Amino acid sequence: MHCPYCVSKISEQALVCPVCRRDLYLFKSLLERIESLEQRVAAQGALLAEGGQQLEEVASGSAFHVEPPPVQEEIPVLPNTREWLSRWLLPLVLLLAAHGLITVVYDLNTLYLRVVSLLIPLPFGLLMTAGACRSSLIQACAVVSLALLAVLGMSGVTAWVDGTPLLPHGAREWREFIEYATSIGLSYTTGMLIGDMSRQRKRAAAFREAGMAVALARLVKSGGEHTEQFQAVVKKFNELGGALTAAATTVLSVYTGLKGVIGS
Repeated sequence: MHCPYCVSKISEQALVCPVCRRDLYLFKSLLERIESLEQRVAAQGALLAEGGQQLEEVASGSAFHVEPPPVQEEIPVLPNTREWLSRWLLPLVLLLAAHGLITVVYDLNTLYLRVVSLLIPLPFGLLMTAGACRSSLIQACAVVSLALLAVLGMSGVTAWVDGTPLLPHGAREWREFIEYATSIGLSYTTGMLIGDMSRQRKRAAAFREAGMAVALARLVKSGGEHTEQFQAVVKKFNELGGALTAAATTVLSVYTGLKGVIGS
């Protein structure tokens, strides 16, 4: 300890300077408080330095490693008996019933039958894939079997009532037969595509909370603006791709379904 007056080195317990004989009582308590404050400032400085180092590690991505949430691939599920009955057999029965009512009972223009044949399969195709993932093979089998059985059933009813052959004769009749079956199949396919899009949106919303930590880490590391722009572009491409596919199948379904009637 040094005397604040003559700067002579004195004892820590001295109350009077032995050199200049000045009273040190008031200065001693002040010096103790100053020393205590210096220690506290040094401790706070050490904490700030440690915190700054941790922030630099977080910004560089080395402080912690956040594993992205595992992307679980959807496992295709086979439709059970109830689903086959309500989402495949029911539209087939409705198509045959509509054909019987429009062409046999009321003898209306076949344009009404084509329009109804486009509207009936679509919601049932949506229900087939909205609740669970279906394999491409199952979807293809459901589409082809529904379209062929519906057209063959309608031909069978017409053959039984009018006494005409079950299968078409000539290239023109076969073309109309195939186009009509294709329109029914495309309508069912459009419903399946819309169901897939709806299910994937719900699945993406479920994973959004799980991926929040990863999104925050990427925002700190690479900047929020670029991350948001990238996510917005990916989302737009996904939505646009699904919407364009569904729109294309809808247009093809309407075209093939009404081509023969309008053309004739």
